[in-house]
Amino acid sequence: MKQTAEADGVYDGSCETGVVNATVQVTVRDHVITDISLVRHDNGRGASAEAVLQQMLRSQTTDVDAVSGATCSSKVIRKAVENALTKGLS
Repeated sequence: MKQTAEADGVYDGSCETGVVNATVQVTVRDHVITDISLVRHDNGRGASAEAVLQQMLRSQTTDVDAVSGATCSSKVIRKAVENALTKGLS
C-alpha cells in the first residue's frame, strides 16, 4: 500500500466556502491513511460528493476526481482532508 509522508495520528481538518462546508477526521497509521470520517458536511445538493472519501482512502491521495453533479462539495471535502493531513507534516 502506498505510504504517505504524514506522521501517525488523528487529524481534524475543515473547509468552508459559505454554502458548502466540510469537517473531517483523518487517521494515519504506519504512514497509511486508515480512515477518513466525515464529521460535518453542509452540502445543499452535494451529498453524493461524499463518495470521494472512499476514493481518497483507496488511492491514498486527495488527488481524486470530483463526483459529477457535486463538484463543489467534492472540492470542499478534498480540501478539508488536505487541511487535516497538513497537520501531520509538522
